[in-house]
Amino acid sequence: MDYRSIPRISNSDLTEFKNVVFGYQAPKPVAAFAFGRALHELILEPHQLHDLPADVDFSLLQMLATTARKDRFLSWALRFSRKESVQIWEDPATGLPLKSKLDVVHKNRLIVDIKSTSCKSFADFQKSCERYDYDRQAAFYLDSIGAKKFVFVAVQKVMPHNVWVIEHHTQGQFAENGRKKYRALLREWKRRAELGSSFIPLAWTVEPEPVLSSPCLVSDNSATFALQVY
Repeated sequence: MDYRSIPRISNSDLTEFKNVVFGYQAPKPVAAFAFGRALHELILEPHQLHDLPADVDFSLLQMLATTARKDRFLSWALRFSRKESVQIWEDPATGLPLKSKLDVVHKNRLIVDIKSTSCKSFADFQKSCERYDYDRQAAFYLDSIGAKKFVFVAVQKVMPHNVWVIEHHTQGQFAENGRKKYRALLREWKRRAELGSSFIPLAWTVEPEPVLSSPCLVSDNSATFALQVY
């Protein structure tokens, strides 16, 4: 069974649910999705790339993947960690079934997540992390295995093609903010289920969309998060 279709709640499913809660129609940049997915495969499993879209710039992909794999930190992580690790667990507060797919995991203590981005500066990427709920992703992934540290490795798709490494700890403010977000969404998910209005993510029933990987190209929900967060 494809990971996305497993009937357990992922962080991506929470994004879809959040859009429903706020009545927001999220745009779907298909080209950015395809590029990000292909870059992930080239970095994590360079000999297993498949189904590459015809309009994707393969020479750029290869260059970015090579640049990323030469980064000192990522090179170490790829060498000594397991990749594409699927986790399943139950949320202790709501009992809801959850799942995550982690890019790189080192000894269940460190999680590394690779992002391709069109952001033009490190400061812009840092801002986009909160704007696009990457704090929620970090907390969700950290809690899936009880890890201590979460690291984003952002690969810049535009010149000068930098590789940025951003580290967060499980008890840091970034992760705590994300934890409040995902727990509030899970409470609302359960509340609706108990009222007979269960939410079923599209990925559970249809062919899934690729994972978002280019935050600075995508508009996000600007509505204030109105669910009770604590």
